[in-house]
Amino acid sequence: MNVKKRIVKALAAFALICGLSLSAHAQIGSGWTSTSVSFVVQTSAGCSVSGNVFKVPSGTSGRAERRYATNTNTQRQFQGTVVVNSLGGDRINIKQTFDQSNGPYQLVAVSKASKELYETEGGQKLASYTVGTSVRINTIITRSSGEVQVYINGSLAETKTGGSVNLYDKCGAYISGSGSGPCTTTWTGVAFWKK
Repeated sequence: MNVKKRIVKALAAFALICGLSLSAHAQIGSGWTSTSVSFVVQTSAGCSVSGNVFKVPSGTSGRAERRYATNTNTQRQFQGTVVVNSLGGDRINIKQTFDQSNGPYQLVAVSKASKELYETEGGQKLASYTVGTSVRINTIITRSSGEVQVYINGSLAETKTGGSVNLYDKCGAYISGSGSGPCTTTWTGVAFWKK
């Protein structure tokens, strides 16, 4: 094998190792174990899901989401990168932590008008955001306390307490009570860890 081929193989191996290292350590904190979490697709009122793309048309109060299985671990962490590709309306929920006993618990929504991600309940600003850009969202569920922590691009943006033990994750696009479509989002790199 000539020197050029060896260098190319070595660089390819190095890139692979670095890529694996980055993905394995992308989560918030330490001591996590990667896990698989099943999901079902939920749509209503003319909304649709095609692979990683979630579409909500105008004139509907519907949803296009993945509903992940209810957490049964001591802690579970969700991570995904979302791009709001287009937002002809405003105030669309893109990530939820749902309380199986009590309904929607924590919701990350996007506002085109104020250029931000915000908590639907109470309107607390979580981060600045511009339609068309990507953002990484991590949520950590602690089962015993019903707590959820929300991280935006690695920074803690919100902590909510007082949920039930039966919490689960949802992502996609979902019209808020004061919102409207159309909206298209793309979710990539969705992964879960557990403790």
